[in-house]
Amino acid sequence: MEESKGTLAKKIVINSVIAYGVFGAVQVFYRLWKGFTVSSRMREVLKDMPGTKGAGHDAPAGWIRDLQRNLYRLHDWRLEICEGRPISKNLGFSWSPAPYTLLANDPAIVRHILKDEFSKYTKPDSSIDPFFYYFEDFLGSGIFVQKHGVGSEDDGQEWTKMRKVSAQIFNRKNFNSMMQDVFIEKAEVLRRFLERKFVSEPASDADAVDIQACFFNFTFDSIMRIFFGEDTNTAEGQKNTYGQAFDDANAASRTHGVDSIAPFMIFTTFLPWPFGGKNGGFARAIYDFLSPQHRQLRRCTKILDREANRLVKNCLEDPKFLERKDLLALFLQAKFSSDFVKQMVLHLIIAGRDTTACLLSWMVYELTKNQDVQQRLHDEIMQKLPPGKAMDWKSLSPNEMPYLNGVIYEALRIWPPVPFDLKMAFEDDVLPGGWKVPKFASVAFIPYNMGRDPERYPEPLHFRPERWIPFNAPPQHEFPVFQAGPRICLGMDMAIFEAKTATVELLRHCRFEMVPGQEITYGDKITMDIKSNGKEQFLVYVKPW
Repeated sequence: MEESKGTLAKKIVINSVIAYGVFGAVQVFYRLWKGFTVSSRMREVLKDMPGTKGAGHDAPAGWIRDLQRNLYRLHDWRLEICEGRPISKNLGFSWSPAPYTLLANDPAIVRHILKDEFSKYTKPDSSIDPFFYYFEDFLGSGIFVQKHGVGSEDDGQEWTKMRKVSAQIFNRKNFNSMMQDVFIEKAEVLRRFLERKFVSEPASDADAVDIQACFFNFTFDSIMRIFFGEDTNTAEGQKNTYGQAFDDANAASRTHGVDSIAPFMIFTTFLPWPFGGKNGGFARAIYDFLSPQHRQLRRCTKILDREANRLVKNCLEDPKFLERKDLLALFLQAKFSSDFVKQMVLHLIIAGRDTTACLLSWMVYELTKNQDVQQRLHDEIMQKLPPGKAMDWKSLSPNEMPYLNGVIYEALRIWPPVPFDLKMAFEDDVLPGGWKVPKFASVAFIPYNMGRDPERYPEPLHFRPERWIPFNAPPQHEFPVFQAGPRICLGMDMAIFEAKTATVELLRHCRFEMVPGQEITYGDKITMDIKSNGKEQFLVYVKPW
C-alpha cells in the first residue's frame, strides 16, 4: 500500500513536470511566434527609413553594442549616428518588438508627435522597454510616467487630472506673490555662501568650489519652499540626505537599466511563467536582488520614501492645510492618495531641481570658457540691475536684459537639460515626409542634436548670445527644450526666471574661472558628467570683480 502511494506520488510529480514543461514550451513558442510576427511587420513598415550610421547598425539590435561602448558620451554618439538626417532608425530584436527606436531631428516631426498626433505617442510600455521599466521602478506612477491618449487605459484621464492640479501653482498670482520672492531669497543665500570663498591671487585647488553642487542645493531649497512649503538651507551647508539619495537612486536606476537590456529580454521571452514572462517574473526579481546597482536603488528609495512620508504627514497635520497653495497640498486637497502623492514628490524634485541646476551649471561652464561673454553679461547687469536694485519679472525680461536672456537661451540650445526624450507609438502612423511608423516603435526627439544643427545655427558650437538679440521666442517644436504641445513643461517660465535670478545675483558680485584639467562631457544622464580628481565635480574659482 505504501509503495503504491509512493508510486502514485512519483507519477503525479513526473506528470506535473511534463505538463509544466509542455505549458512552458507552448508559452515560449507563442511569445516567439508573436514577437517574430510583430517584429517582422515593424521591419517591413520601416524598410524605406534610413538606418543610423554605425558598424552593424543595419542588423536587428546591432546598435546596442555600439550604445554600450558609448555609454558615457551618449549624446555626442547620437549626434554622430544621426548624421544630420531628419529621422533614422535603430532596429530591434528579430523576435521581439523591442527596442525599435526612431531618432527624429526634424521640427515638423517633433510637432507631429508632440502636438498634431499627440494622442498616438506617449510614455513607453514598460513590459517591453527595460529602460522605462526601471525608470518606473525608481519614480513610481507620477506624472512623468503616466500615459495619455490611446496608450493609456483610461484615455489619459488620470494624466489630465494631474496636469490640471499641477497647473494651479504656476498661475501669475502665485508667481508674483511667492515664487519670485523665494528665488531671490535663495539666490542671495547662495551668493553669500560663495562670497565666503573669495580668495586672493593665485587661487589654489583648496579654494575651488563645486559649482554644480551649489546650484543643485540652490534649486533644491527653492522648490522645497514652493512645492512642499518647507524651508531648507542646503546652500549654506545643511546636509542634503534627500538630494543625495535621489541622485544615487537616479544613477543606479539608469546604470541597471542599461545592464539589464539582454537579461530583461531573455526573461520576458524565453522563460515561462512564473519564472519569466511579463516584466521578467521570478528570474528578473532574482537578477535584481543580485545586482549591486539595484540594491543601491532599493536602499536609496527607502530613504526617499521615509522623507516623502514626513512631508505628506506634516502637510496633512498642518492646521492651515486647506489654505496652503504649495503643490503638495494641492494634490492632497484634490483627494489623490497619500501613496500616490509620495511618488509625485520624486517627480517634482526631478522637474524643479535637476533641470534648472543643470542649465545654470552649463551656463557657468560656458562663461568660464568665454570670459568676454562673462564680462559683457556683468556689464549689462551692473548697468540695469546693480547691487541693491530689486529684481522682478519685468526687470529680467528680454527687452530689459537682452544679453542675459541670450546667455540663458544659448546655454539651453547647446546644453539642453533634457537632451533626449522618448515616446512610443501606440498606433500605426505616417510622419511628415512620408515616413511610416509601426505600432510599438519608440520615437525620440533630440534637443541636443537640434540645437547643434548648422543649418539653423551657423557655427553651432560657438557660444554666441547675440543669436537671440532681438529676441523672438522660437516655436516650441523647433526648440523643444521644454517639450511642446499639450505636454509642454508647466514650469518653463518659472525655470527661466529662476535661472536669471541666480545669474544676476551671482554675477553682480562674483566672477568665475574654471579649475584647469577637468574632463567635462555630457554623458548618459541629466547632469553634467565631470571628472575632477576622480570625483564628479565641476570645480571653479570664485573671485570678486
